[in-house]
Amino acid sequence: MSRPDRALIVTCPCCGTVLHLDPQTGAVLLEERPKKGPVKSFEEAARDTAARHEQAKAQLARAMEEEKHKSEIMEKKFKEAMKKAEKDESPPPPRPFDLD
Repeated sequence: MSRPDRALIVTCPCCGTVLHLDPQTGAVLLEERPKKGPVKSFEEAARDTAARHEQAKAQLARAMEEEKHKSEIMEKKFKEAMKKAEKDESPPPPRPFDLD
């Protein structure tokens, strides 16, 4: 069993901050945030932004191409379902208004 005078140490899974908590009150005694990386230069940031822009354009082009094929596939499925419905000789289901 832990001693009541020792602080609980919890690490945040999202940001990596280490919190030291009082076990009796739950109050935060100490907060240790992770150190940030080096600051980028303006040119590096511009290159990163341009690279993300190109990736977004490529992703949009792929999505548009997939959407074109989706409509063709849906059209083929619809035609096949229509053919199947035309060949089906079973009587139509009863209408609820006819049951009265």
